[in-house]
Amino acid sequence: MPLVLGLDFETSGLDPVNDRITEVGAVLFDWNTALPLVLQSDLVMCGASLSQEIVGLTGITEEMLEDYGKGEHLVFVQLYDLIKRADYVLAHFGNDFDKKFCRETFSRLGLDWIEKPWLDSSCDIVYPKEVTTRNLQYLAAEIGFLNPFRHRAVFDVLTMLRVASEHPLEKIVARSHEPMIYVQALVDFKENQKAKDFSFRWNPDKKIWWKGQKKSDWEAEQGGYQFKQSFMAGAPE
Repeated sequence: MPLVLGLDFETSGLDPVNDRITEVGAVLFDWNTALPLVLQSDLVMCGASLSQEIVGLTGITEEMLEDYGKGEHLVFVQLYDLIKRADYVLAHFGNDFDKKFCRETFSRLGLDWIEKPWLDSSCDIVYPKEVTTRNLQYLAAEIGFLNPFRHRAVFDVLTMLRVASEHPLEKIVARSHEPMIYVQALVDFKENQKAKDFSFRWNPDKKIWWKGQKKSDWEAEQGGYQFKQSFMAGAPE
């Protein structure tokens, strides 16, 4: 039976080197039966200072981490064990975010990196053409359910697995090997909606609209773009 580890992190910011993971949600999932086998849901005592923007986004406060968080090393040793048991790791926008944070945290804590195939439910799944969003909550709504606790890690993982399990795993794995293209939408303030309509993501630090997508998808979209783009070497740090 293929075992997929669904994974999601809440963090103190977007920089995997200087910011810290504040919450870990991980679900070891039997793909054939569509059943969760093991759930990990931990707040992390990471010593990070949290901005009001991050608190507003995640609902996690420094007081919560102090009162209910577990030690960082303890949390990631447990996650390490779950990754070892999995055949694949699945995360939403994971290649550009969760994987980078995971690798950096393992290195800082002295844990060896485990080479497992990482799948990304934002780009390794072929969604119907009429479904242009890659927002996880909206993707869930497209198949008829809502996540009542958005931006809490383990609930986002369960939502992602429910969405992803509508699709054959072998096709997700095959698509994960296709090359990625990273592009910036060259739009002014008045044209922001145009970038949103094509699922570009706003990076508040770089102040750019950007997205990563499969090369074949980028090529298929070119007829619809009404703005210029520039290629990027990768996701913004």
